[in-house]
Amino acid sequence: MEKTGAVIVAAGHKNRGTAFLPMLPVGDSTVIRRIIITMRRVGIDPIVVVTGKQGDELEKHISDLEVISLRNPDYETEQMFDSISMGLRYIRGLCTQTLILPAKFPLLLRDTLEKMLSEEGDIIRPVFDGKRGHPVLISEHAAGKVLEYTGNRGLRGALFEAEQCFVTKEVPVEDQGIIFAVETDEDSTEREMEKQKIQVHPEVRLVVRRNDPFFGPLLARFLTVVRHTGSMQTACRQLHISYTKGWKLLKEAEHQLGYGLLVSRSGGTEGGFSCLTEKGEDFLRRYLCMEEELRKESERLFKRYFPEENEVSK
Repeated sequence: MEKTGAVIVAAGHKNRGTAFLPMLPVGDSTVIRRIIITMRRVGIDPIVVVTGKQGDELEKHISDLEVISLRNPDYETEQMFDSISMGLRYIRGLCTQTLILPAKFPLLLRDTLEKMLSEEGDIIRPVFDGKRGHPVLISEHAAGKVLEYTGNRGLRGALFEAEQCFVTKEVPVEDQGIIFAVETDEDSTEREMEKQKIQVHPEVRLVVRRNDPFFGPLLARFLTVVRHTGSMQTACRQLHISYTKGWKLLKEAEHQLGYGLLVSRSGGTEGGFSCLTEKGEDFLRRYLCMEEELRKESERLFKRYFPEENEVSK
């Protein structure tokens, strides 16, 4: 089954303004939150945010959105493509195709993402008024080629080489947001930007419970990251939660279900390691499938019961 994830670079490479661009205000939100929320509306998961400058502050700012945060400690000396590569290397195996964009295109429309996801090809690029924009959607195979790039032209050079080997499609869209970037402090204070608000939209959160809830979106993301990294500590760090909280969530769910979700090996010369049990894998798979079906159904019902609000929720 095709699954789409995203790599958003918010490490602060060559930040030209006095303020940290991803956290600049846009209407009633911020640049980075608006991008993430737009992606979540179309089912993009996982979303990997590569951080660096003001990493702790930024990761806390987006922690409720259940994204995976990767810290690039060398953001001051490295190029943006290094952060993109970090995110791509991490996300491979978690999805079959990946959206890539820097955290400076907050006016990107949901309709643009949906149109891109409906296309077939290894490299999908949106085009507005004859100009290519962001994000770029690449298949798992094309991502491998991008990661092989050793030139000095960054993502542009990597994509140029990949386009020689893979099917590329340009998708015309009516969305100026793919080319309008927040590059300076002043960009976010323009009158049109100040009027932008997060669109009204549905959000359904699947919670499994007995007398009390014990399994929800956060634990599902936690188990997904543990499965991918083999480490509970790493999962807690990347999801910006404490180890104690992750441990309590896990143990409460195991108690209510009556079986283990994780098996762990600690210490030793080879270090610790955690992986999902067979029942844990099965429960997580069914939960994520149901969660995605509920998301799609909520969008359908929203269009039915809130047609006026949906007209401006593009």
